[in-house]
Amino acid sequence: MRLVLQFSTLCAVLAIAPSVLAAPPHITSLSSASVTQNGRVRIAGADFGKAPGLVQGARVEIGGVPVATARWEDTAISAYVTQDVPLGDTTLRVITSEGASEAVPLTIEPLPPPDGRIAWRFQVDGMSIGHRSGIGPDGTVIAVDALGFVYALAPDGLLKWIHDGPRQAGHEHGSGSEGPVAVGADGSSYVGIDPLGPDLQLHALAPDGTLKWILNESWANTVSGPAVGPEGDVYWAVTAPGGGLQRIKPSGELVWSSAGEPSLSGGYYERSHELLFGPSRANGPNDQAYFAVTLGDIYHGMPTPPFLFGFGLDGQQRFATYVQSMSGSFSPRGQVAVGPDGRVYLSSWGLPDGWGLHAYEPGGGERVWSYHPDPGNVVSTPEFDADGNLYVMHDGAYLTSLDAQGSLRWESWMDPGSRLGPSLSPDGDTILIDGMNIAPDGELVAYEAATGAQLWKIMFPIENGTYQMPSARARFTADGSRAYVSTAIGGQPDEDVYGWLYAVEIEAATDPGEETEGEGGTTGEPDPGGSSDATGEPGTSTGETGASSGAAPTTAPEETSTGAETGEDEGGDGGSSAGETGGQDDPGAEGCGCRSANAGGAGWLLALPWLVRGRRRRHRR
Repeated sequence: MRLVLQFSTLCAVLAIAPSVLAAPPHITSLSSASVTQNGRVRIAGADFGKAPGLVQGARVEIGGVPVATARWEDTAISAYVTQDVPLGDTTLRVITSEGASEAVPLTIEPLPPPDGRIAWRFQVDGMSIGHRSGIGPDGTVIAVDALGFVYALAPDGLLKWIHDGPRQAGHEHGSGSEGPVAVGADGSSYVGIDPLGPDLQLHALAPDGTLKWILNESWANTVSGPAVGPEGDVYWAVTAPGGGLQRIKPSGELVWSSAGEPSLSGGYYERSHELLFGPSRANGPNDQAYFAVTLGDIYHGMPTPPFLFGFGLDGQQRFATYVQSMSGSFSPRGQVAVGPDGRVYLSSWGLPDGWGLHAYEPGGGERVWSYHPDPGNVVSTPEFDADGNLYVMHDGAYLTSLDAQGSLRWESWMDPGSRLGPSLSPDGDTILIDGMNIAPDGELVAYEAATGAQLWKIMFPIENGTYQMPSARARFTADGSRAYVSTAIGGQPDEDVYGWLYAVEIEAATDPGEETEGEGGTTGEPDPGGSSDATGEPGTSTGETGASSGAAPTTAPEETSTGAETGEDEGGDGGSSAGETGGQDDPGAEGCGCRSANAGGAGWLLALPWLVRGRRRRHRR
């Protein structure tokens, strides 16, 4: 009897031990005594426990108002000021199931006024935003960071809500690098979340940030998407044992799934890009979906073969065209583009011509024409205006415009260093391109689409003693008045990584400190790409013969092709430039996408494209 009593007592002690040992949260410090209206504050302390989503009742309050949180660990929390928190002096406290912390003083300050073209900026809790943001019908901008936190901000920069993707799915950690944010006509958003486990998830969020549903795919990666189709359904291509391209209703119901041929069972290198829609014939409705991916399985003897896929919106595959290698240092890699005439475009690498931009027919995926620039180390994905003119970059230093048949309209030499490629405003007037100007400082540069002349430049400030660089191409609003640009910051301490989302005004008044241009050329510096007259006209070349486009005659700069640019990449191989030898149907062996033996010091190599003279412009039809 005594033994039974002792055992019962021990069990009772063990049962109450956790509650006896647990303690209310305690705050030791805040990262700042004041924070702006949409600001982030790091809370240090102890006994914060598990994050909201993993346990009930955990939250941070500012002035009695529950606010959004991102990273939540037992000793540190990232809390954000949401739009319903009043300005002025207030207090912050952490609340868990064990009680509330002490109230710590905090001052909420208004958003700073616009700084030149920068309307506002917002600090995300992950080190970068790897994909272009989505924009809702009311102007809400929605972005997902590298840790899987989804942020919704009003056009004025105030934070609406944060969705903790991994923890809402019951996981401690996760990644938001599984594709862009797609936004439907009703303001619902769709985002791929990787819980850092065997599963891949598609989260559907209501306009107020509440979770509508989760689609779970086991042992999968994103190939392309998610994207909202012309009829409002969601399309998502995944690699899974039973994966493929999927069409999903906004309610979460699976309409169809097509595995693809070859099967999408092993996506490799280029993946997680934007899935695009286009017409199967000129002037027709958008009735086809396109994406490209390098497969991870051997197909007909081809190791890691890359394909351009075309699917009808009924789930029937229209074509899968082998495109040689898409590997290279531009990010994103393997991103398809669709022109106004319905043709599909993709840049890729192969021997004997090296890098090129290729146009494919939408009906059967046949290659129509190819454009091979020189230097042609890397060719970006193109953008299009309403007339079908293309805007594309190559070698990290040349901005080129082609007509719909692939003939050169003009070309402009830029400061070397871009790795993301161009974004074109909806009116077709302004091109935005990231850059690094060789030194470790990031920049955003605007160019006139009609001539390639530089319009203005924004230099992103040094953060934590290191640089910040654009991490995804700019996303324009529908009216083209603003663009959203995200940046990543290198060399940060692990305990406090972050990135920025910038709202950039396109037609803003010139800031006194902003670098602007005249009719063309750089600010008082000679154009390395050619001669210029006293008025600063750009040294742009036009046509195959290099005829003048109203500017001073251009002499081809000395150039050399460089090795692959290194740097961050989405789901890639660290920026290698590999390709298959042989013709269209011959995968051959992998090779380097460069024309010289130089492989190291890629940033400096990109600074030297003018050292070898001569260009060739070849079109293969």
